[in-house]
Amino acid sequence: MQHHFIQKSLFLISVCFSLLVLLSCSEQKVKDKPQDQTSDKTLSLAKWFEANGNYINSDEVPSIVDAQLVYALRDENIMVIDLRPTEEFNDGHIEHAINIQPSQVLDFFKNDVEPSSFKGIFFVCNDMSISGYVTGIMRLLGYDNVYAIRYGMSGWSREVAEKFWLENISNLLLGKLETKGYPRNEPGELPVIDAERDSEYDIALEQAEKMLQNTESINITIAELLENPEAYYIICYWPEDKYFNNGHLPGAVQYDPRKSFGLNMYLNTLPVDKPVVVYCYAAQHSIFVVAYLRMLGYDAKSLNYGANAFIHEVIAKTEPRPTRTFTENLIQGFPVVRSGFVEPEKPILIKKEEIKIVGGC
Repeated sequence: MQHHFIQKSLFLISVCFSLLVLLSCSEQKVKDKPQDQTSDKTLSLAKWFEANGNYINSDEVPSIVDAQLVYALRDENIMVIDLRPTEEFNDGHIEHAINIQPSQVLDFFKNDVEPSSFKGIFFVCNDMSISGYVTGIMRLLGYDNVYAIRYGMSGWSREVAEKFWLENISNLLLGKLETKGYPRNEPGELPVIDAERDSEYDIALEQAEKMLQNTESINITIAELLENPEAYYIICYWPEDKYFNNGHLPGAVQYDPRKSFGLNMYLNTLPVDKPVVVYCYAAQHSIFVVAYLRMLGYDAKSLNYGANAFIHEVIAKTEPRPTRTFTENLIQGFPVVRSGFVEPEKPILIKKEEIKIVGGC
């Protein structure tokens, strides 16, 4: 009996000791747990962007050039980087273009080439939905001789245009838009950047590395948006008069181009708890805005093809400039390289020009 009592006592002591060890470990984990994350690094990065050119609110954005200019400069010291999948690149690409995936761009710039030695570096994809994004990120890092080719390969080749731009312009919402205004959110917190580095440039570089690893979620189609518009904070990136006169997507909030996303303006009115969708006329400006916002930690998406995807007829009438409306006469039909040979050139006469940003939206 006494022996049984001793065994029971030893068992209870053992259990108590185990509980103490577990509690101790738990307390240690709580003590070792880092303090709540803050938006300090986001604020530092935003200040650094504004102090170093304030790109997103400058006349340099969007950094776009027309296909004609790239063709005119084809014998000059330029580089064309085609960001499309290899099989699409092989189906037809600009002569002397190199095929690099977005996730490889930073490493290529740092280790394989001297970017500043080129007169211009031109990114291209099928419709500018990826190339504009990559250009925006590289511009934020200080590469000021990089540009996106307007409308991507759709502005260069009819075959590509028929699969992308011509396939996606529509009048889906003609006569169905709203003309009443919606207020911006009240100012709130900035997003939290999960960055290990401390200096502003290093934070920007770390963010860029992450942002270029996955470009699949940076765009959204009008069909996807209309499935559940309440799930998004929709931004109409037009001047106020266009917002009311042309009409806007239901629930969309107006933000002025090149003015709105400064720290002393409306950057902190964007939500951090739901995706932000930005649209403009032809998605040529919005994709640069999305690059900026994602660098700062926002879950931002550009509406593919902009308003051309749902009121093309209205945009063609009210905004007929090539920077805002895609039409068939913008397809240049320049030669492409297929399977190791160059298609015969048409007798196209284009004078040599200096690189000049002609913008968009």
